Amino acid sequence: MKILVDESHAGAGKTREAIDRIVRANGKVLFVTERRATFSELEARMRDAADAAKTRPIIRHIHSENHNGRGVASRIAALPGDYRPLDHVIVIITHEALLRSDFKGFAGWQIVIDEVPRFLDFQEKRTALDAAFFQQHYELTPFGGKWHTVTLTAAGRALTVPDVRADQSHNHLDLFHARVIEASQPSPKRHVLCSLPDWTDMTDKTVAWCWASVFSLRSLNAFDRVELLGNRFRDDIGATISAFFDADEIEWERLPAPINPEKPKPRTLSIHYFSERPSAKGWFGEDTGQAVLREVGRYLSTALPDAAIWTTNNAGRPGKPSPRELLALPDKGYLTPKQAGTNEYREFHDAAIIYAAKPCANLRSLLELLHIDSDHWTRSVEFEAVLQFVTRTSIRNPNSNAPVSLWVFDREQALYLKEYFDALPHVTASLTHVPLAIDIPEKQKGGKPRVIRTPEEQEAVKAKRRARDAARKRERRRKAANALCPPMPK
Repeated sequence: MKILVDESHAGAGKTREAIDRIVRANGKVLFVTERRATFSELEARMRDAADAAKTRPIIRHIHSENHNGRGVASRIAALPGDYRPLDHVIVIITHEALLRSDFKGFAGWQIVIDEVPRFLDFQEKRTALDAAFFQQHYELTPFGGKWHTVTLTAAGRALTVPDVRADQSHNHLDLFHARVIEASQPSPKRHVLCSLPDWTDMTDKTVAWCWASVFSLRSLNAFDRVELLGNRFRDDIGATISAFFDADEIEWERLPAPINPEKPKPRTLSIHYFSERPSAKGWFGEDTGQAVLREVGRYLSTALPDAAIWTTNNAGRPGKPSPRELLALPDKGYLTPKQAGTNEYREFHDAAIIYAAKPCANLRSLLELLHIDSDHWTRSVEFEAVLQFVTRTSIRNPNSNAPVSLWVFDREQALYLKEYFDALPHVTASLTHVPLAIDIPEKQKGGKPRVIRTPEEQEAVKAKRRARDAARKRERRRKAANALCPPMPK
């Protein structure tokens, strides 16, 4: 299977080049973007490019609110039949729709995937009361280590995703069930893995188990042309994991770098960071981490100009303020962390992202099984999210020479950005540590045992408990034997 890939840097013109190509020549194209919020912007760019090329392609969107009662996946599956009589069609969908759809009928079509999709679904669960439900509907098969693949039982095959979604006790499992349905097909485009060796192990209230599903690039086999646009795409963790499961090798063909008619003007770029200690969602929920975030917010409230964009993690620990609440910056400039695929903020010269996306213990266990360094996850998920966010600014505007200022949480994120910008000949990047009016403690090792454990951690606890119990029983037997038959005095 051949996949064409453009791994040019952010702002190089990958999307522009793809749009120019697909509007100029007749053809049927599925154009995949990260977020529905960019649909209108993309359509406007396509229509402008089509006007310049003097073509008139049909351009449509598919999302959850414009399908006349049909599900997004079924609407996408119907596209080849719906548009068979037409010569020039472009349909825009999201990454999420891509990962949920079946494309076996798309012979004669092309697909362009803008930015790197999330090839890996991963969720942690605590479902101590649900062992009987899982035993009835899902089957576990050893895969490697303590990981097992998940497929449907006979009862599971009779259960639909709408059935799961309609049940208020189990609607949080709708995505899980959909993925297991896909993994149970004769030639699956997905695999679903589970960290439990047996469903009864979830009955322990201290166990947080997890499931993961991996999208296979083989599901795009039907397309005449597969084109992926994404900075360092083949280094992405999702692409690496997907390749691990793909039986046949993929032939990668690098597309020529986009030809930019405008030579970018020289820029200076300042990267500011606050902490030598790496960011971590767990630490952001602790008292010391929360105090640091408040201080970061106080600093940014004066350092960021009114015309700036900023973001952080949305979710916090139950009963604790979220990072967004702790930073307490104006809502006016706030965006969600994922902003790839838009040019809407290219007139802004300042951006701040205080963000963490390190792998949890269960995920690290999966990465170890696949012989993948957990640092690879951090680079692909956390650092790339930081990079994509800050490159929404005027740094992607070749006609601007205004200085750009960026703020990130830690030194590792800052160094990742500097390495990236140092490779751009028109950018001169500098790195600055911002001292805060509060000490940032070093990461502590040890501490109290965690209440919530992975299945592996729980098994180790049980093994120690069994060893202690055995030792106590031996000691009781020894004392009982001595009481019945005291040792002879010397």
